[in-house]
Amino acid sequence: CGWSFKRYEHLKRHMLVHTGERPHVCNYPGCGKSFSRSDNFAAHYRTHTRRAMMQRRM
Repeated sequence: CGWSFKRYEHLKRHMLVHTGERPHVCNYPGCGKSFSRSDNFAAHYRTHTRRAMMQRRM
């Protein structure tokens, strides 16, 4: 694709765009979304836990 990276781990992360691999799957009941990056998955999962905390407070 023409992209270049100074760090190998950045190239590895970018290659997920081309392979379509999404190894991080949300196991929250009824969700099932998947993510190629663990940091994006972690941010997504926090939306479930925050929502559950808000519902308990009400």
